[in-house]
Amino acid sequence: MPGLALVAVAGVLVVSLALLYGLQNAEGQAPDPDRSSMEPQVAAKIEESREALLAAPESPEAWGRFGMVLHAHRLEQDAAVCYERAAELSPSEFRWPYLLAHALRDTDSEAALAAADAASRLKPDYASTYVLRGQLLETANRQGEALSLYRKALEAEPENAMAEFGVGRLLLAEGNAEEALTHLLRARDSSPDAGAIRGALAQAYRQRGDREAALRENRLASQLTEPIVIHDPVHYAMRKESVSSVALLERAIEADRARDFATAENLFQQLVELRPDDANIRSRFGDTLARQSKIHPAKEQYERALGIQSELAPAHYGLGNMLNFEGDYEGAVREYRAALETRPDHVSTLVNLASILGFQGDLEEAEELFRKALEVEPNAFAPSFALGRVLAQQGRYKEAIPLLTAAAAARPESGPAHLQLGIALVATGDYASAWKHVERAQELGEKIPSNMVEELRRRVRGS
Repeated sequence: MPGLALVAVAGVLVVSLALLYGLQNAEGQAPDPDRSSMEPQVAAKIEESREALLAAPESPEAWGRFGMVLHAHRLEQDAAVCYERAAELSPSEFRWPYLLAHALRDTDSEAALAAADAASRLKPDYASTYVLRGQLLETANRQGEALSLYRKALEAEPENAMAEFGVGRLLLAEGNAEEALTHLLRARDSSPDAGAIRGALAQAYRQRGDREAALRENRLASQLTEPIVIHDPVHYAMRKESVSSVALLERAIEADRARDFATAENLFQQLVELRPDDANIRSRFGDTLARQSKIHPAKEQYERALGIQSELAPAHYGLGNMLNFEGDYEGAVREYRAALETRPDHVSTLVNLASILGFQGDLEEAEELFRKALEVEPNAFAPSFALGRVLAQQGRYKEAIPLLTAAAAARPESGPAHLQLGIALVATGDYASAWKHVERAQELGEKIPSNMVEELRRRVRGS
């Protein structure tokens, strides 16, 4: 009986939504959007799913899937009609009011909130519904209620980065920097590459008076462009219905990050066929090929990208890496310098260029470039280690030691960093400290001449 009551209540909610917001068209027909200006594969996908619906007009899954296809291609109002009908046909299924809320959020926040409330009642343990409701309430300037819902999301899913971010952001707005920081740091741990979280952390540190931490987070906020990680299988399933070139690119990038190179390469191949003159796509395709050590195909994509857009810094950088790998150092230097023309603060480009120049004997410019990289990312491993080694090679051990120390701290499992630091410390007579790092380098697999180890051990015992 309780289950029947729930279904009955849900049915009333769906009918109320339909009457209140007039989502269904007068004849209850499947939406038929104009497909004349769409990408061919998008038009075909919409036509296919619409035909499936027309073949089974009483199927909630057919209505829901057609809604997802429309929604995935930014046809939210048509999608809303489908979700409402799917909910009417299957009143106990929470996916349809939940996706209805997403479809309406930018055009009718009140209707979206009503749909999200209905979804929460049907599935109270789905954290993303509380997050969505919180966001809608924030938009309506109902911050107190929003904060409560973000906390409910955390009860359902304790590591929800978006909910932690919401709580932290609202506490920060209230001036409660200490508690806000706790939540924002948890959000950062779950989503370390999200620039929005770093920006909020900068504000929290500023409120606390920690200027150095605020500057660090501000700098990271400007460099990190990833969205906040969200665990939302229902919304993700909808997004996967998209076959637009934009969506294919997003999925290719996601596959590449997950090191699913076969999927990424397949998607990029589709993309270059759909958009052969898109330099950004070709450059990213080159990156995926390069990560698989497919040097010549990667070079081809970078070169074609530069043929389309000659100042594209990522393509110059990628091509420079391929030439560097092949031993064409002059060519690599040329490409790295071209990349810096439009992206002068890119740390990896600065480090790679400086490394070649140092190898070629131009230590002065190499040092200058390494120091510029450290201005952008203080204590970062690559520039700290490389500059420390260059200075040590010149006998400037006292200058090298702080840099090599920073490198070993940034990457404690780097045997070469510990070894180089140990050698520099030996040169300054600090045998005890040197022994710790040489011993650690050995543990990490570095091969060290036995006579050097024995001599250092003797000096430590004698000191």
